Amino acid sequence: MQKIIIVGAGPAGLLLAHYLLSRGNYQVEIYERRPDPRSVEQSTQRIFPLALQTRGMQAIRGIPKLEEALTKEGIWAQGVFIHRKKGEPRKVKRKNPSLVIDRNRLTLILLQELLDSYDSNLVRVKFDCNCVGVNQADQTLTIQSAEENFLVSFENLVAADGSRSQVREVLASQGNLHCQQEFIPDVYKSLFVSRVSPDKTIEFGGNVLHTWTIARGIRLVMVPQPDNCLHGTFIFPPDKNPLENLTTGEAILDYFAEKIPSLRPLMTLEDAEAFRQRPVSKILTVKCDRLNVGGQILLIGDAAHAVSPSIGQGCNASLQDAMIFAQVLDQYQDDWEKALPAFTSQRLEDVHALRDLSDYTVPRSKWMILEMIFHLTLGKRLRPWFPQIFRPLPMELIMEEATPYSEVLKQSQKWISRVRNSMTS
Repeated sequence: MQKIIIVGAGPAGLLLAHYLLSRGNYQVEIYERRPDPRSVEQSTQRIFPLALQTRGMQAIRGIPKLEEALTKEGIWAQGVFIHRKKGEPRKVKRKNPSLVIDRNRLTLILLQELLDSYDSNLVRVKFDCNCVGVNQADQTLTIQSAEENFLVSFENLVAADGSRSQVREVLASQGNLHCQQEFIPDVYKSLFVSRVSPDKTIEFGGNVLHTWTIARGIRLVMVPQPDNCLHGTFIFPPDKNPLENLTTGEAILDYFAEKIPSLRPLMTLEDAEAFRQRPVSKILTVKCDRLNVGGQILLIGDAAHAVSPSIGQGCNASLQDAMIFAQVLDQYQDDWEKALPAFTSQRLEDVHALRDLSDYTVPRSKWMILEMIFHLTLGKRLRPWFPQIFRPLPMELIMEEATPYSEVLKQSQKWISRVRNSMTS
């Protein structure tokens, strides 16, 4: 039996635990700095939902019963409604639907299925335990709990502790890997409304994502949830906060009536006041020069490659990490000394490509946004007759296929370069 220590009980760490334990020759111990989600009232934990697409669902389907359990708590989204200030929204249909699910629900299901499937002698998950130190020479972690600090020995360690990974920070400070960390140039506020207006006269589609472009760099994305709500984010440049001088809920309602009139009927004064008071948040991106340190330590998910959420691939790529690493273990008969550097060799180019795709797939200029919408709607229909003119945009390749990110980037260099240039002009 090989014992594996995983730091981080988010989607990536929990799915990897599923894959390891399914092999029949592992024990897994997981340490998570947050409280046990089973002891937290889920209705109070509002968080931006995730859209699991082809890559993420492939990884989920590698473990029996997971897709069925997740489907009960999520919604299959069939496409996107692109709303305009006037007129009917444009619908962009997807060849493959996305499973939309709240991140908290995803984590809770992965955890519960793990603990239901394996005995406590094979898997242990300890919450409220923060990793505060890594000694690679002694192969020990220092874990801080509410009561004490204690040491945990490891033969193999997995850092799955998110974009602010403590394990990664220690390894980087010791010179064992090099990382770039940057905040994306946008900030956001979370917004939660019912998808049915209070007077029941207006109802938004419950099986599509909804988007609005309000001005250059200012946009709104709303995602349906099983409780008949829309959860989403209002995104804007940090130096151009359109809400800054709106000091009352009534002022927020007036802003939406002017700028996003189609959504205004869904908002109550209580929704608007909660939105006004919610903090402005920033997202940290991470780019590492490798995904392993020696033959003992693996980095996966946001700990290794956190990206902008603009194309919804952060969680999908993290789940895919777990599946691909399991495939690499197959190749090397569970020899981690060989499997870890092989995983870096196989995966690094793709996660680096994902960084560029996340930053430069969605344009900000009005004319490029209109061009993108044209390609995603009418251009799709014209493509069979004019394939050289209406080539698939990177968004289509990412959302509807499992083409490696590095290959998508190669096929999309012209579009990516144009978007990058438009952002600097």
